[in-house]
Amino acid sequence: MFHLYFGGFDVLLYLGGIYGAIALSKALCDQMDAAEVAQSTTTETTVAPMQPIAPHLVAPAAKREEVSVRVSVN
Repeated sequence: MFHLYFGGFDVLLYLGGIYGAIALSKALCDQMDAAEVAQSTTTETTVAPMQPIAPHLVAPAAKREEVSVRVSVN
């Protein structure tokens, strides 16, 4: 009887978890749909025009400077 009681309790927990997951996913999907509708009705989306890129990108060469270092030991 003990195993039957806790087996039934496990089934109820699983069903409750599944129901909770379904309810949460439905709420999230409804919220995303509402946000999408609100966004599409308020503003029009515009895409920036493509700008041409040089075929070979070249980094500027670093200018070398002469550096003199003096080391003295006392």
